[in-house]
Amino acid sequence: MRQRQEAKRMAEIVSFASGKGGVGKTLLTAALGIFLSRKGKKVLLIDGDMGMRNMDLVLGLENECFYHVMDLAEGRCFAKDVILEVNDHLDFLPAAQNDTWETVFPAAMDTVLEDVEDKYDYILLDCPAGRGEGIRFAEHLSDHMFLVVAPSWASKRNAERLMTGPRKRYMTYVLNQFSLSGDTQISLTDMLETLDEESVSAAIPYTEEADRLAHQGELSDFSEKGALGEALALFWKSYKEEKQIPLSRWKKLLWKAEEENAREKAPVKTAPAGLSWHSGSRSYKWQRRR
Repeated sequence: MRQRQEAKRMAEIVSFASGKGGVGKTLLTAALGIFLSRKGKKVLLIDGDMGMRNMDLVLGLENECFYHVMDLAEGRCFAKDVILEVNDHLDFLPAAQNDTWETVFPAAMDTVLEDVEDKYDYILLDCPAGRGEGIRFAEHLSDHMFLVVAPSWASKRNAERLMTGPRKRYMTYVLNQFSLSGDTQISLTDMLETLDEESVSAAIPYTEEADRLAHQGELSDFSEKGALGEALALFWKSYKEEKQIPLSRWKKLLWKAEEENAREKAPVKTAPAGLSWHSGSRSYKWQRRR
């Protein structure tokens, strides 16, 4: 983990890693960035998943990524050319599509961060899944690393492999995509029984809304008053205040997410555009005539 330079204002750098893919890490990172930006914080999202980038898709910016982080690191463009605005308080730095961390010169990436971090309150880094140079670089530069764990034993085991060595005191787990529907391999209660309670920062529920919006490139539209928004608020409170949130609070949000998901899946009833029978008048009337 990096040493802060007190003489210069520095953004707090927080990274999100996982032992395996498919745990919702990118969606979670982007959603937290959106949440913090709504609170007036200046945030930079960095897609660090070299060669496998998809945060641009979640944010709906895939057609605006003309440059990427390696172009900036190697001097082929300026920061203003590659950093994209999501909203007034949230920016995005895309990953390279054809590079890998094994080909990245770490000093060049250090320079990128040094050039931009005084402009932000937080920099959120979406790391590649698994172990490798990307994870080692994130460990080096981050103030804190969240290990994202999906409701499966394989995800838990792989995340535990990342929490090793002296840097583990800067790492905590975020349990993600949990639900009460019984569709998951492991329940929230069972997962928490196998982990050190103090090592868990949050339990984020799975919501159909966030999944749908992410696939549409419209994640910025998720409801702050919904289960995901409330979970992100508790998550950040737990992290910043170093407080443990009671299990009952997380379970309450999982129940709320279940109710939201049921409404999201419910078929929408719409009246036909043509003739409609109105029993009161015993006649046909045109609807939505133009």
